[in-house]
Amino acid sequence: MEIIAEVKTGVPRAGTIRRSCAASKSRRVWLSFLSGSVLALIFMELLLHNFSGKSENSAGFEERDYREGFAKAHFSSNGLRLTGNTQITGAPCVLIVGDSHVEAYSVPDQQTMGSILERRLRSEGKQWNVLQYGWRGADGPDYVYQASLLKDRFHPNWIFLVTTRGDFARSSTETARLVERDGAVVAEPAEPGSAPGRPASYGSWLSRKMKESGLLYASVLRFRLEVLPHLIGQGTAEQKGDPPTSQVSAKTIERIVRGLGDGYGEKLVVLYAPDQPYSADAPPEPEQSSLLSACEQYRVACRTLQDRMIEDLLVHHVIDRGASNTAPGYGHFNEHGHELVADEIDKWLNSSAE
Repeated sequence: MEIIAEVKTGVPRAGTIRRSCAASKSRRVWLSFLSGSVLALIFMELLLHNFSGKSENSAGFEERDYREGFAKAHFSSNGLRLTGNTQITGAPCVLIVGDSHVEAYSVPDQQTMGSILERRLRSEGKQWNVLQYGWRGADGPDYVYQASLLKDRFHPNWIFLVTTRGDFARSSTETARLVERDGAVVAEPAEPGSAPGRPASYGSWLSRKMKESGLLYASVLRFRLEVLPHLIGQGTAEQKGDPPTSQVSAKTIERIVRGLGDGYGEKLVVLYAPDQPYSADAPPEPEQSSLLSACEQYRVACRTLQDRMIEDLLVHHVIDRGASNTAPGYGHFNEHGHELVADEIDKWLNSSAE
């Protein structure tokens, strides 16, 4: 009896065998799932790394972007977009200023307006440098606020400010506001500690390394720009009950133009870039009309690109906004738009020299 008992106790029961098999199968399923997830993340990182991410060092940084076109944008440590051309030490310079249209993540370095203009000027015998300084979210008060910084830092011979209708709209994230002081319009920080110019890169060594990941950078950027605004209730001006831009722009633009004239003086030329027109009968935007009127009143040099954009459309059969992976005519300047701006600045410089 004792021998039989030992044999019986040494043989696993059927239920124990089934539970053991189920546990083993569950472990294999989870291991397969985790392995597949890790491989998928590695594959996505390898796929996105060349199109997304930000690499920084003491000399500057590289931004890889795929939301409009597929480009790598390079910047110096002081925020200038690199042109891909050799800079001439001590040469006169032209400074192009603006928002994300001048920041120009959607085109490679040598297709930016600054790079095209620099090559064109040198081919005409002008050994000049062209500096390109912009950042997303900049608007009219920001341009007034950074006037002293730009003049003192870069010492430009000419300053070309590229504006769009968004520069005159109310912003929920303003960094500067306009005030009148001693008969002049000046800008002051909207919040304590708001510095003029392109915001400095932020984060520790670890965060900079994390931004080099194409997958992580694309996910965080999409969350911050597309998901977070909806979560915290940021909407358009119409959704938040503000007056439409056309109803407030005339007075706003007048103050901005006064501030620009006081801040930059005779070195400034303002270029207005409208939304993509699709016919010769496209009416001018209210912001454009108000800007031209205010510039004439306060003797600030100003031009609009509307007729040139219509000419590109009807004569050269190209549109100046929109990338290969966005809706045609929507968004920032493409390579045609950058060439148009460079050509307009070149013509202005040639006419001013006559």
